[in-house]
Amino acid sequence: MIKNFIANEKLNGVFLIRKEKGVTSHDVVFGLRRILKDKQVGHVGTLDPLAEGLLVCLVGESVKLSDYLMGADKTYRLQMKLGVETDTWDITGKTLKTSDMFVAENEWLEAIESLSGVQKLPIPLYSAKKVDGKKLYEIARKDNTLDNFEGPEKDMKFWDIRVVDMKFPNATVEFSCSKGSFVRSWIYILGKRLGVGATMTGLERIAIGGYRVSDAVTLSELKEKKDFSTNQNSSFFLSPWQALKDRSVLELEFSEAEKLKNGLVSYSLSKRIRDLGFFGEIFCFFNRQLRGILSVSDTIEVKRIFVNPSH
Repeated sequence: MIKNFIANEKLNGVFLIRKEKGVTSHDVVFGLRRILKDKQVGHVGTLDPLAEGLLVCLVGESVKLSDYLMGADKTYRLQMKLGVETDTWDITGKTLKTSDMFVAENEWLEAIESLSGVQKLPIPLYSAKKVDGKKLYEIARKDNTLDNFEGPEKDMKFWDIRVVDMKFPNATVEFSCSKGSFVRSWIYILGKRLGVGATMTGLERIAIGGYRVSDAVTLSELKEKKDFSTNQNSSFFLSPWQALKDRSVLELEFSEAEKLKNGLVSYSLSKRIRDLGFFGEIFCFFNRQLRGILSVSDTIEVKRIFVNPSH
């Protein structure tokens, strides 16, 4: 079992967890809370029980980073099957239609290529997306007609599409997509364009921004770690400094850090930000400890303060 992470100091940072198939994202968070003996744990980007792969979990004050990490692009490896259409657009749902019509490989590849770039696709009705304050899956469960099992349309973006394996009626494909994109929507529309239907049979998230599943650990593996501390070099736990190294980061002077602690941006800090040409979100550190997040536009606004900036 894991022993003390940091003596007399609250853990703060990002865990890269490899979620296993069959459990919910909440199950992972609950398990991590038990391992760390800390209730202050959250996650970025929900994975359905059918899916596996990278789940970015935040602990301590780093839970405040959720909104800033949520927008990162994601990369998936997905399995699909042609000739099957379900109400959930994945293999766990109720089968609505089947087809044994053969689809030639070149036709299949052409349809896949046509779904690259920005696409206006329907949101799965069985999803947690809210419409008029209600989650779509709640609406779906109250409607047994199945006359319309498509949610509202929205823009989704897909790129770097690569066919890993293809043997009718099954295929494995990898691609990256933007925040708010639904993989099930992509597969569902692919099936419609081919005229035979398609459903997702498996899904693995292999990357979120610069974080990769190859660096992650399962909860079972994490439990076996001995005397783990953030002073060790670890691929699966990142301090805020390590987790945000690819973002706009600024090291503060002592006086700047003291003012920011009280929600104030000093004149010297304001001038440095303007001179450096920063725009958008800036993550401010002092001695490699995250002290605050600023939003820079025509004005400089303090968005977050970190009062307990432990490693």
